[in-house]
Amino acid sequence: MGPAAGSARDRGRCRIPMLLMAICTALAALVLTGLGANDALAIEQAAPAAPPARPLRVEDQWKAKLNANTVAIVAGGPEETYLDITHDLAVVLNDNNLRLLPIVGLGGAQNIRDVLYLRGVDIGLTSTQMLRYFASTGELGASLETRLVYISRLFSEEMHVVASRNIRTIEELTNKKVNFSDAGSTTQITARDVFGLLGVSVQEVNLSQADAIEAIKKGEIAATVAFSGKPAGFLARLSARDNLHLLEVPYSRSLQNVYQPGQLEPALYPGLVDSAQAVPTVTVDSVLITNNWPPASERYRRVARFVEELYAKLPDLKKPPRHPKWQEVDLSRDLPGWQRFPLAQDLLQQAQFEQFRAARAQGQPMPETAADKQRLFREFREWSENERKRQ
Repeated sequence: MGPAAGSARDRGRCRIPMLLMAICTALAALVLTGLGANDALAIEQAAPAAPPARPLRVEDQWKAKLNANTVAIVAGGPEETYLDITHDLAVVLNDNNLRLLPIVGLGGAQNIRDVLYLRGVDIGLTSTQMLRYFASTGELGASLETRLVYISRLFSEEMHVVASRNIRTIEELTNKKVNFSDAGSTTQITARDVFGLLGVSVQEVNLSQADAIEAIKKGEIAATVAFSGKPAGFLARLSARDNLHLLEVPYSRSLQNVYQPGQLEPALYPGLVDSAQAVPTVTVDSVLITNNWPPASERYRRVARFVEELYAKLPDLKKPPRHPKWQEVDLSRDLPGWQRFPLAQDLLQQAQFEQFRAARAQGQPMPETAADKQRLFREFREWSENERKRQ
């Protein structure tokens, strides 16, 4: 056998081991692949299944239910109109979808602070004068008119000046001791303003109204001042035997840019009015306020629920035995310089548009084309703007 044949046999022997190696490699790969698949399947089968969702405990169910639609509203003291008004709101508005929780408060000035800073307070009652005051002083921080929004103006709060019968006019209180209620209260801040604008300088004292009435009877002070929706609760127990009466607050030119005229009727205060004529006074408006919550927030949603119920059930709030001040409430009244709660603005515009549309229709069917609707809405916008300017 020659060299060529040997070379061929050597090449054949070399190819056989290479072929065997390739076959072994392929078999090994197949085995490893199979093992990997089996291992993955084993791991998947061994992984524990997700446990079924556990039902909420009874305690957690109650927590969720009670907090879902509860709205806390801060009002006033036990004998103040604010607390009567919030009690009416709770009685009429409360149902399975809303629970209104009235809080005894310290009056309109403190209520603004509470709405801004006290945890858990959603809504508060205050006066338009207090909003103006804190916006102008910056005492509660800058840009108050963007941090707070109003839901609605409500009713007027009358200025009551109660004095002994030997004092006939408010000017006679000059240099005498006069109670302006608690320090930091709405009455204190507003009474200082009114007396200052009238040019009547007095010696201010700060007592509760009950203590002030007793102090007048004893001759320790000359008078007490209170801003409250008539009839004021703390005056209900007084009679002619107490020798007290209500003083006139003259509506002078100096007051006309800030205050509105009002009166206190003899029928409401039979023991405090000297004649059959009503006693002239001045008033400020009460207003419902809340924080300027982001529309997507839970706090906004809860306040929005309250607003929906207020607009829907206002007619029920105007019926007896609710407080007579509800008769004065007009949800459409604006508060210049302040933003209305967005949903309240939407509901107001919807109601106004329906009234406008009905008035234009005069009982006849209205055209429903897109062009007619656009024209009618433009007319409504113009009408709304004119109405706003007249207020």
